[in-house]
Amino acid sequence: MHPKVSIITINFNNKVGLDKTIQSVKSQLFKNFEFIVIDGGSSDSSTEVLVQNESNINYWISEKDNGVYHAMNKGIKISKGEYLLFLNSGDFFIENNILEKVFSTTHNADFLCGRCAITKKGKLVHITSPPEKHTFLTYFQSGLNHQSTFIKRSMFENYGFYREDFKYNADWEFWIRTIILKNCSTEKIDDIICEYNLEGISSNENYSDKYKSEISDVLSNPLLQKFIPDYESWNEERKSNEVLYWIKSKKTLYNIFLITYKLAKYYNSFKKSLMFKKDYE
Repeated sequence: MHPKVSIITINFNNKVGLDKTIQSVKSQLFKNFEFIVIDGGSSDSSTEVLVQNESNINYWISEKDNGVYHAMNKGIKISKGEYLLFLNSGDFFIENNILEKVFSTTHNADFLCGRCAITKKGKLVHITSPPEKHTFLTYFQSGLNHQSTFIKRSMFENYGFYREDFKYNADWEFWIRTIILKNCSTEKIDDIICEYNLEGISSNENYSDKYKSEISDVLSNPLLQKFIPDYESWNEERKSNEVLYWIKSKKTLYNIFLITYKLAKYYNSFKKSLMFKKDYE
């Protein structure tokens, strides 16, 4: 019988984070899962951590890979679970009964979208919440957290794996490829699934040329180009009005702005009338 969930952890030279993730996984009360660790040939003591925890890991390997998404694809191909969850080194479950909570009921959706606590240097930055409706606007503005999203393994079998030529945005491209273009189903999970540390490469290099070129590559899809120009126009208009919207949200400041505007308008009219009189004196 196949496990309900495959937890896949990607690691490279992060033995402390790896151990933290392993301890979180092994403490789960729900046991109908397999645990897979793909290490990219770490030069620190990560393999020692793996050896020490072998009894709690169903499969692990340590060898050079071609990046995060290549490693994730390796984990997918080994996995046997109905649902997959990518909990990378340093990420951890928010509580030891979270898998039990999620899978205490039957799910049929292709994507089970939970909440995620995002931290940086040990401090909480934000708690994400998946959208009620997954429209293109959701993904045009942001996306999902793969650390808190359970993905049916059949999604990869039916629609292909993560793009290994991408360094930052292959998960986002996968959401668009499946949820938007193939109308795959989603279900919102209200629980916070895990904590995710913002100090990874994808959060530090969001404005690199490579990052931007990947975004452009995805959005160049001819089907998306049928409506993306409208979204881009809307986004530019929204940005240009952001200052005004902010002022409007501050009632006193907005009233001062209106009074100043009216005084300036009155002054200009008065100035013009004086000039007009002067011309005919």
